[in-house]
Order: sequence, then C-alpha cells, then structure tokens
Amino acid sequence: MDHQEPSRKQLILDAALDIIEHEGMKALTQPRIAKACGLRQSHLTYYFPRKADLYIALLEASHMRAEAKAARKVPLEGLLVALFFDPERMRFFLSIILEVGDDPDLQPILQEHGKGLCVAIARHLGRPDNDPDVESFVNEMRGVGVTNLMSVKPVKNGAAVMRKVAARHGLKFGGK
Repeated sequence: MDHQEPSRKQLILDAALDIIEHEGMKALTQPRIAKACGLRQSHLTYYFPRKADLYIALLEASHMRAEAKAARKVPLEGLLVALFFDPERMRFFLSIILEVGDDPDLQPILQEHGKGLCVAIARHLGRPDNDPDVESFVNEMRGVGVTNLMSVKPVKNGAAVMRKVAARHGLKFGGK
C-alpha cells in the first residue's frame, strides 16, 4: 500500500494548489480539497494532521511547480514578479507564516524554503549561494510584496520595481 501513499498525497497537494491558483486562499477548505481530488476528508487528515502540515507541504509543492516552470524555460524574473506581486501568492505566503507560527518542527522547513529561494536567485545571477546582497534583495521584495498587497493602487509593472530593488542591492536581472 506504500506505493499509493505518495500518489494520494500528491493528488491532495495538486488539488489544493489548483484551488489556490484559481480561486485563492479563502477557497482552500478541507471539503473543497477532498471534493476536488475525489477523496474523503479523512485522507486529508491522515496525510496532513494539522493545517500547518498541509501549508508546509503546499509551500514545497508550489516550489516544485516553480522548478518545473523553470525547467520549461520560464524566466526566473517572471516567476519572481508573480511570487512577489500576485496577491494570492502573497496571501498564501503570509498564511503559511501565520500558520507555522512558533512551531519548532515547522520553522526549520520554512527557513530552508526561504534559503532555497535565495540560492536559486544567487545561482541564476552567478553569485555565491550565501550572497548577502541576494538575501537582502529577497527580504526587501517580500516587504514590497506585502506593501503592494495592502495598497489601494497595486503596482502595474512589477518587473520594473523588482529591477530597481535589485539595483539597490547590486544585482541585475535581464529585461529593460
């Protein structure tokens, strides 16, 4: 039966990510996920006993989707603009932070995910994995993303804003 566990778990994660992408975080409920993947809610609870467990798994699954897009030659700049400026993705990120809270089991996973983003950007730019300029860029972009989420007039050209922030940190992305 072990051969079925990853496929059911992945089915749950794929359904949840699809719900988030198409309908937003507010639509992400256990009944909706169960219905979307054709499983009972008890399966969700079995694989993800706590909401925080599901959120951390979704964070990793969204990272895997981003890697798949990168493998299809979707530019990193476009992925970053979507990550920081898409309201649903920013809400998803904030929801995970709130859900994980001070959970000592989940904090390292969240921190590792953040580090992985910095490493991916650093490698894309030909920088060392632990480049402090890349880390400060990512931290500022998170702040810009949250500010944009709260704004009455959201940013229209996220790529231009991202390039300006990058320049302040001595980084340069492609584009105009």
